[in-house]
Amino acid sequence: MSETLARPLGLVTALLADCGLEVTYAYDDLVFVQHSAFLLQFTDEPKSLKMYINTECEQAVAEDVGRKIIDAHAEKAYSVMSAGKFTITENKDETINIEFV
Repeated sequence: MSETLARPLGLVTALLADCGLEVTYAYDDLVFVQHSAFLLQFTDEPKSLKMYINTECEQAVAEDVGRKIIDAHAEKAYSVMSAGKFTITENKDETINIEFV
């Protein structure tokens, strides 16, 4: 029997909004931020998230915004770990493919 983990999507959304960022889509354990420039992933640890940066995001912007996301969550005792980059492509059937690199 699997246990569903409570994920604080509302808190994450509010913290991102405080940084001037928008959650554009959330699915299962993934939170798409700023039209997929960033991707947050909930982990098995209740107060820990992984952060991925889109490979198309400009490096200086990624570093600046990534730091804001990490700092905003730290103020609420949440840990956001930089976990690498990702690419996103659309399939012919209008689904998406996410590859972590």
